Amino acid sequence: MRKRLTAGRLVPATAALALALGAAACGGNDNANANNTANRAANSASNAAGTVSNAASNTANAISNATSSATDTTLKNTVQANLTKYGVTGVEVEVNNGEVTLKGSIPRAKMQDALKAANESNPKKVNNQINAQ
Repeated sequence: MRKRLTAGRLVPATAALALALGAAACGGNDNANANNTANRAANSASNAAGTVSNAASNTANAISNATSSATDTTLKNTVQANLTKYGVTGVEVEVNNGEVTLKGSIPRAKMQDALKAANESNPKKVNNQINAQ
């Protein structure tokens, strides 16, 4: 059984190539002109495919970035809640790509609680930039 392709279902690259080959065939015996037309059509088809690929890649990157940002926000909120649970104040929490950075000045006795609060939230890494007093 043969499938019929309708104009709406043709892949843009295939359509461009078919049009170019058809135009080249109408040009008579000028093989160089026909080859140039076919090459331009093939390049256009390739560029169109590249554009579609880039758009898909950009969309995937945007989704990944949005997911990473949401994950970082959740991680930051969890660390802050854990700090409150352990009674640690004076610590600023920054999160970037799953890595937690703790900044601020706290009593030396609270340092272990601050690090525990950060590590309990399962980050990729904890950067300790706290000044213990």
